[in-house]
Amino acid sequence: MASLLHLQFIFLIAFLLISTAISNNCLSSPAPISENTHFADCTDLPSLKSSLHWTYNSTISTLTIAFAAPLPSSDGWISWGINPIKPSMIGTQCLIAFKASNGSMIVNTYNLTSYTSITQTDKLLFKVLNSKAEYSNGVMQILATLVLPSNMTTVNQVWQVGPAVKDGTPMAHKFDPDNLKSKGTLNLTTSSGGDGKNATAPVPAGGGGQRDNKTGGSSRIWSNNTSFYVFIMFLGVLFF
Repeated sequence: MASLLHLQFIFLIAFLLISTAISNNCLSSPAPISENTHFADCTDLPSLKSSLHWTYNSTISTLTIAFAAPLPSSDGWISWGINPIKPSMIGTQCLIAFKASNGSMIVNTYNLTSYTSITQTDKLLFKVLNSKAEYSNGVMQILATLVLPSNMTTVNQVWQVGPAVKDGTPMAHKFDPDNLKSKGTLNLTTSSGGDGKNATAPVPAGGGGQRDNKTGGSSRIWSNNTSFYVFIMFLGVLFF
C-alpha cells in the first residue's frame, strides 16, 4: 500500500512540474508586476528591454495585455499601441502610462499623428474595456483589455518609452536605434506554448541587458517552483 501511495505521489509531482514548464514560457525580461495576473502567452520584445504578455479571446475578440518596460527616468512614460495600417509610429493608436504630479498612475489613449505631436482621444480602432498602470523597482507596466475588430488575427504593435511628462503631456522620446525599432507584428493565433488559456506570468525583473527577440523559454516561476517541488518530492521519498 505504501509503495502504491509513493508511486502516486511521484506521478503527482511530475505532473505539476510538467504543467509548470509548459504554461510558463517567457524569458526574463520585465514582466507583469502583479504576481496573480495570468496570461496565455508572452514574448520578449526586441527593443527597450521590454516584454508583452497577452491573452486573446477569439470568441469575443478581446485582447488582454500587460506591457512592461524599464523607465528611462523617474518622470518618464511607457506606451503600447496598435497601428491599423502597418508597423509604424505614425498612425498608431496607443495607451500611454505615466505618474501624475500627485503620484497616482495614469493611462490615457492617444492618436500618434506625427513625430512631434500626439492627440489624446477615446476614438480608437479598438475599445478599451479597462486599463491601469503599475510601477515597481524602476519598471512600469500597462495592463489593459481591448476589444478588437472581429476576425483580427494579427496586429501591428508599436511600443515606446519616453523621458518626461510636462503638464500632463508625454514629451518626445529619443530617436536612438533602440527606440526606432520598437515595432513589429503580433500573431494572436500562434501560441509559444501552454494551453492558450491560463499561463502564469513571471515575477517582475527590473532592468537587465538587451534581450533577443525570442518567444518561449522558461519563466522565473519555473525556476522558483522547481525548488519547491523538488523539496516536496524529497519529503515523499523520505516518508512514504
